[in-house]
Amino acid sequence: MGCPICMDNTWAFHLRHGRKASYFDCHRQFLKAGHPYRRNKKAFTKGRVEKSEAPPRANGEKIWRFVRNFKSVVEDPINYPPGYGIEHKWTKRSIFWDLPYWTTNMIRHNLDVMQIEKNVFDNTFNTIMNIKGKTKDNLNARKDIRNICNRPEIAVDLDRSGFMAKAVHTLDKFQKRKIFEWIKHLKFLDRYTSNLDRCVDLNDLKMHGMKSHDCHVFMETNTYRI
Repeated sequence: MGCPICMDNTWAFHLRHGRKASYFDCHRQFLKAGHPYRRNKKAFTKGRVEKSEAPPRANGEKIWRFVRNFKSVVEDPINYPPGYGIEHKWTKRSIFWDLPYWTTNMIRHNLDVMQIEKNVFDNTFNTIMNIKGKTKDNLNARKDIRNICNRPEIAVDLDRSGFMAKAVHTLDKFQKRKIFEWIKHLKFLDRYTSNLDRCVDLNDLKMHGMKSHDCHVFMETNTYRI
């Protein structure tokens, strides 16, 4: 139950080769009925048509009935509650539940939206740029894609020498240099963002030192350009 909204009403699964929890293709149930993505059998889980509706949002009273008997981190900092890892993933009862208004609070999590956006940017950008050690495009990812999706243009097989060919979504050296030169010459209003010129490394063709706000501005700027 990693999602504070869906709770246990989720299609999350464990990647066979990547060995990580994945929420891939869990979002289509939130689309309107009749949306073309719901009938797409290729771009998402192969052969699957999404017919389910969005799960109901768990209210504070329901969650409180579930966690009220759990110990807080102050009361028991070491042990996990009964059923952990089998029935649920709760570890402790948050001390915020001691607040009288917490059950009626609309947002009961402390997710840092800007930090999440930075993580999404870093993973996406480093994969497209094929940054060594930071790209998410690896052999295990290719194997999982082949098992889950009908995307042969992404799930590229190894050649006879064992070399993993470049994916269609990664850029070559010339394309990366064009992108980084464009970033290096970007001009913004004073204090709108930090100086991205200092974050560009044209020798190694990578970015470094970008803050969460810089990633936000970069993503929004490219969205408007598209």
